[in-house]
Amino acid sequence: MILQVSTRGEYGVRIMVDLARHYGEHPRSLTDISQAEALPLAYLEQLVKLLREADPPLVVSTRGAHGGYRLSRPPEQITMGEVVRVLEGPIAPMMCATEGEMTELCDFLSSCRIRNLWAKLRDVVAQTLDNMTLADLVSEAQQEQSAPTHFIALSDIHIMHQSQGLSRADGGISSQGAGKLRPYQPTNR
Repeated sequence: MILQVSTRGEYGVRIMVDLARHYGEHPRSLTDISQAEALPLAYLEQLVKLLREADPPLVVSTRGAHGGYRLSRPPEQITMGEVVRVLEGPIAPMMCATEGEMTELCDFLSSCRIRNLWAKLRDVVAQTLDNMTLADLVSEAQQEQSAPTHFIALSDIHIMHQSQGLSRADGGISSQGAGKLRPYQPTNR
């Protein structure tokens, strides 16, 4: 089983994260968002309409030469649950475990032995989305980008013939690497 978010959900979340990254700045044009996120402009126009018409609205638009879109409130006040529900509808891992009011979709609904599994899954997904804000996503993305990258210089790698033993970081030679390093053993294939 695959629980999947549609492109509508994915692209809509990406729009919202872009707007959150630029919160407090001038309005963002859809062209700028489209280029920054590598998303099709025509599709963004459809998605931003859903976000603007949500109740309460998630984005507001400004007309004019310097117009565009902004978040309707601070990123700390917009949960991912709100965003995903506007774009995707109620959280529903199975038709019989949809959020909110349901009509009986299955003849076995009242006696179903596994319905509780789907309801628990729905609740975990909903809780995760409802406890994460746009600000959380932006902060996590910034932390990932600022994490140091470690490189190993090729000049630090020494290839030695098996008869020479192994090179250690302190420059010494170890005949068998004290059990930690093993000499390269080519295989005859």
